[in-house]
Amino acid sequence: MEMIAGQFWYFAASLLWGIVLMLFYDILESFRRKVRHGRIGRLIEDWLFWSVAALLVFQMVFALNNGIIRSFFVISFVAGMALYRRVAGDHVIHGILALISLILRPYVWILGKICKFDKKSLK
Repeated sequence: MEMIAGQFWYFAASLLWGIVLMLFYDILESFRRKVRHGRIGRLIEDWLFWSVAALLVFQMVFALNNGIIRSFFVISFVAGMALYRRVAGDHVIHGILALISLILRPYVWILGKICKFDKKSLK
């Protein structure tokens, strides 16, 4: 019975990790929408993100199942990613973008006032 409970927690953790990784990827995607990047910048960001993700997932697999990857782990991991994308993906991105805009609004306003003042002083 203990073996089945351990496998259940392995399944649940892989589902949760799929959700968490997609959440962090959406945070990265929101950042990309506010700050434009070239192809090389996106490549480097993706490479760093997925490298860190791979290390974290490996650590989880090693801690919960002695490094043994089971087929249900892969299925639940992908299911967690798909579930997150289907249920919350767009809402989270829009929420993060709104939060970033709300935080940056005073700075943009001040910068606009400074630029107007600078243009007037040049005339």
